Amino acid sequence: MLHSRKFFNTNYSLPIIFVLDADMAFAMTYDIVRWLRWGNEIPEVAIIGIAYGKTQDDWWEKRSRDYSMSKDNTEVWGKWELAGRGENFINFIEKELFNFISREYNLTSSNKTIVGISLGGLISTDILFSKPELFKNYIISGPALQWNDREVFKREEKYAKENKILDVIVFTSVGSLDNKEKILKPWDDFNNQVLSRKYENLNYKTNVIENETHLSMFPAALAKGLKYVLK
Repeated sequence: MLHSRKFFNTNYSLPIIFVLDADMAFAMTYDIVRWLRWGNEIPEVAIIGIAYGKTQDDWWEKRSRDYSMSKDNTEVWGKWELAGRGENFINFIEKELFNFISREYNLTSSNKTIVGISLGGLISTDILFSKPELFKNYIISGPALQWNDREVFKREEKYAKENKILDVIVFTSVGSLDNKEKILKPWDDFNNQVLSRKYENLNYKTNVIENETHLSMFPAALAKGLKYVLK
């Protein structure tokens, strides 16, 4: 299911924000954008939310299918029977969703931002190092980088062997009260790995949101991230 809101008049080449987990995050994103627009802190934007539109349990299961590139053999977060279809999800974004919004809404901007938290942050990171050209900006919050024995670290390593340029803007954040072993340490290790490459054209901002948890950090991370990548 696709949700959309437009914050513009007649200019169809304005920035587009793609919100993962839109069943839970779309309304929040909509309201944060309204506040930031009211204060002229970000430009006019269009918001596209990718949702499932059924029960919360259905959303919870299907996000594990779409936001992971493999099954988690280490079972850090338990068993997820549907996991591992992330490549299909990325193909959907590239070959179906982009064409749909161009056709139905005449939205053709190359200034696209993806927003993801937790597993949504994981698949955003996978896209960043498999098809970075799909998005100009990445807002990655509390990413589940520990998934399947840190598989995404290997994806970045493969990208680094073949590329010296990464022409994107990344805003990645965590809450200081998040789980140390599952989220905070992998996040810190991954940032160090990425920054050690010294990719050309990469704008990479890390941010720790103090006294917030895995979930409570998200509104602040989103507001800060939108202001940073759209400045």
